[in-house]
Amino acid sequence: MRQTKNISRFSLFRGFLATLMCLLLPLVVFAQSAAFQDLPKDHWAYTDVDFLISQGYMEGYPDGTFKGRKVTTRYDVALILARILKRMEEKKATIDAASEEERAALSRLTKEFRDELGLLDVRVDSLERRMVDNENKVKDLENMIPKMKVTGFYRGRGQYIVEPETVGRDEAGYEKSFTDPGLVTFYQQLYLKFTGKPFGDKIETFYELLGFISGRTWNQAVYNNAGNSGQNPFDNVDDYVRYIQNDNYVRSNKLHLISKAKSMKVRVYAGESVTGLDNPMNLLTEDTDVVQPYQGIEVSGSESGVSYQGSALKSDLNRGYGDTTNMVTGRVVWKLPEKFSEDTFSVGTSFAEKIFDYKTRGNSNTVRGVDLNYSTDRAGKITGTAEFLTSNAYLTDTADNQKRNLGDEGSRFDISVQNGGFTGTVKHYDFGRHFRAMMAPVWAYDIGDTDDYPNNLDVDSNYGRPNFEGEKLTRFSVNYDFGNKLLAMANNLSVEATYLSKTWEVDPNKAYDTDGYSGRKFTFQLLSDFTDSTTLKYDFAQKWDALKDEQGWVSNAVELNLKLSDSVSSKGKMFVLGDPDDIFEQDGQTYEYNERVGYFEVNSDINPRVFVKGSVEHQVRWVSSPKENIRVDYIGEATYNLTSTTSLTGGVQHVDYVDSFDDSKSSLANAILAELKKNFTNKFRGRAFYSRGIIDFKDGMTDSLDRENIYGELIYDVNKDATISFKFGYDYPYEWRWAVSSTDNGRDNVDIHTQKMFIFEAKSNF
Repeated sequence: MRQTKNISRFSLFRGFLATLMCLLLPLVVFAQSAAFQDLPKDHWAYTDVDFLISQGYMEGYPDGTFKGRKVTTRYDVALILARILKRMEEKKATIDAASEEERAALSRLTKEFRDELGLLDVRVDSLERRMVDNENKVKDLENMIPKMKVTGFYRGRGQYIVEPETVGRDEAGYEKSFTDPGLVTFYQQLYLKFTGKPFGDKIETFYELLGFISGRTWNQAVYNNAGNSGQNPFDNVDDYVRYIQNDNYVRSNKLHLISKAKSMKVRVYAGESVTGLDNPMNLLTEDTDVVQPYQGIEVSGSESGVSYQGSALKSDLNRGYGDTTNMVTGRVVWKLPEKFSEDTFSVGTSFAEKIFDYKTRGNSNTVRGVDLNYSTDRAGKITGTAEFLTSNAYLTDTADNQKRNLGDEGSRFDISVQNGGFTGTVKHYDFGRHFRAMMAPVWAYDIGDTDDYPNNLDVDSNYGRPNFEGEKLTRFSVNYDFGNKLLAMANNLSVEATYLSKTWEVDPNKAYDTDGYSGRKFTFQLLSDFTDSTTLKYDFAQKWDALKDEQGWVSNAVELNLKLSDSVSSKGKMFVLGDPDDIFEQDGQTYEYNERVGYFEVNSDINPRVFVKGSVEHQVRWVSSPKENIRVDYIGEATYNLTSTTSLTGGVQHVDYVDSFDDSKSSLANAILAELKKNFTNKFRGRAFYSRGIIDFKDGMTDSLDRENIYGELIYDVNKDATISFKFGYDYPYEWRWAVSSTDNGRDNVDIHTQKMFIFEAKSNF
């Protein structure tokens, strides 16, 4: 027989009770509820003992005492467990109703005390067998239920207007005007995402649902003020109906099904972005500002060194976009097997067609291309890409101003070399005058943003060219990181230089000012850490537009960051720009545009509680000319941490602005700022912000401006996924916090004032 082990009664039940707690609740047999008289209420075991007494699992001695210091044995514990098992056997449904954790706990306990239970003639075999059968049933049921994950969020928002004339934004921060006070907006929003994987990772289904409720209106016709006040069957609907109002809806937002077979991946979707073609020209990208096919099917895969992609796509007009085009794309790439060479070589071919409509013959854009890609690590890292393209597009022929399908050619070359600290790149493209790839992103042409790409190719200023038809570009860039090798005084020294040149194919039927000229730009940058406390940055740029007699503007910028001590740091900037092509004449004198900007800032942690910051900026435009304007801006701020949960920030600003060309804009401005932050608890926090700026115009005829902004918020984080907030006013972005002192004085012209409204929001993720 196993030797009995003595354990302290309290220590045994303290650990044992936590495991049995959930199991004991369904087996309640009420007994005496008063705790033993010799167990003080402030004793650490009082709660546990009182619970066991009330449930009938422990009985004291006749005199109402527990005699808690009596030593108990495993046999004593087995008596209690035997009592539990007996009652569970009498109520077989208890096991079926028990949770998986409760059944596991009971299983562990019966195994631990099997020997002692055997001495008490308690058989546990039938109990264990019933538990195993129940577990198997649960597993079978789980396998029958689809593996579905549901996530999403709920949001409720409300806006109460106190003074409509002061409010210029809605509860979400978008610009909007109001005419009536009161509760003007309150809506509920529900967003659900269902992700299912019924067959593991081989199949994925996804559905996104968006619901919105803000009132009871459903398909109500709203009329123009100029129209009739009510509905009339003889009205011309187009003339009188302004819009159809719905205050609630449920919309299917996104949907997809993905099948990941061994040799082919299939994606069927709606309301989602496309998967880009892995093409040097980026004929198809996920940039939805360029292509908007929100419905479609895509296939991709690889076999024996050959990979492929294909898609058929359609944009969705119902989502507010005017582009209803269809797209068909395909790409095949062959890669040289590794056994033939340690270098990487591949050949690809691409096809993309964007169909605008099926009524007009030729109204589409088709691009075909072949590309070669090579990379090697034999002498550093060298990569090279060459692509040859042809296109057809429905364009206006400048020969007769008639639209027809026109074709042209294009090419691209990209080379990159990296060896040690040296990196060099060369980019070149040459697109014919009628070449179009309207499904490619605008950055593929190296022109920046356009007004309405790809519907038209007009740009504000492309080196003096109003578009990029027939553009040819060559760009060289070199970067060298010297590290600490070149100069002992310069750590982490690196330099970079870039040069680019642009020209355009001449259109014999339409002349441009840029014909016969090239646009050019040269930039140089130097970065260095002279010490661990000093960082220098220098930028130089010169740009020439492709125009006759162009001299080009030149700019220089220097920035120095200096850490004076562990608690004090400073920053200084200087910027100089001159443009001899931007001129004006007055009294027979010609003036060129010049700009000078100087900026200095110092920050200091005076002590762990106090942080201060001061800055001054001196800005001059049209230097030494009748149009000269000067702005001097002084700002001082200090933050004091009153406690570990409370901080107070205060600041002052003074602006002196002089406009020699327009005296009505010259002004003096002074502003103050104060902000109080308080964390009441780890879940409840608040903030109050106040600023005021007074602007006095120097002409003596313009009235002063007095601007004041008050904002406050209280935020309660229920948990990491749920938040409730209450706000007064509008929280202007951080970068505008000092714009309260500005009014068309050479920089800001932002009207900041208190927007008298209350905003309530409750949101939760799940």
